[in-house]
Amino acid sequence: MRYGVFSDVHGNLEAFSMVLDFFRASRVDGYICCGDVVGYGPDPEECLSLIRELKNLHIVCGNHDLAVIGRIDMEWFNPYARAATLWTRAALGEESRRFLESLTARLDHKDFTIVHGSPQRPADEYLLSVAQFKNNMSRVKAWPLFCGHSHMPVCFRCSAEGKVQALFIEDHQAIIGEMAPYGIVPVAYNPGSVGQPRDHDNRAACALWDSEARTFQVYRFAYEVAATQAKIRAKGLPEYLALRLAYGQ
Repeated sequence: MRYGVFSDVHGNLEAFSMVLDFFRASRVDGYICCGDVVGYGPDPEECLSLIRELKNLHIVCGNHDLAVIGRIDMEWFNPYARAATLWTRAALGEESRRFLESLTARLDHKDFTIVHGSPQRPADEYLLSVAQFKNNMSRVKAWPLFCGHSHMPVCFRCSAEGKVQALFIEDHQAIIGEMAPYGIVPVAYNPGSVGQPRDHDNRAACALWDSEARTFQVYRFAYEVAATQAKIRAKGLPEYLALRLAYGQ
């Protein structure tokens, strides 16, 4: 099967629309979402409406999703994130709120595992290092692991000999998952962020995963950043949230 893999939409309708158009043109069989549909951006209700329409969707909640529905404390959020969370709570309709409340922080499928952050702390731990990947390997039931949260397209993979490697994934770069006699060699894929990239590339990021060919390929798309920035300002969200979109930070 071919899946459209995405994460960290963060209420950015312009970016999300570009990604969904690409997935439809690619005729994917299903979707994998690693959480944080809302938070920061100006169109949480519209993005959740599009999410709910997707067929064969496998999705988990992220820390911002949980904060919006009051499931985690905003104590560790910076002032911009807190302001956006409070605004998003007021902006969501009842159906969208119920949808977020229905999501789990981890999804264990027979063919893959999905978390927002890490298997150890699914909602909020950043998976950023080889050491963290090694520490989390025993907690994964089915490989590959899909995650988000860092807003950067990266891969952590273990060779058949047991050596672990971290890779930043460039636009159109394809990673092929290795096989061993015992099955799929451990590998974690992060598609980057749709709505708020932080790798100094302001284009929306997503990926295609082919479960039969075992390929994971990242794609980047330019979108109307200025339109999203204008909405952020018009809705009274912090100016910083508009500025950072232009720089991919």
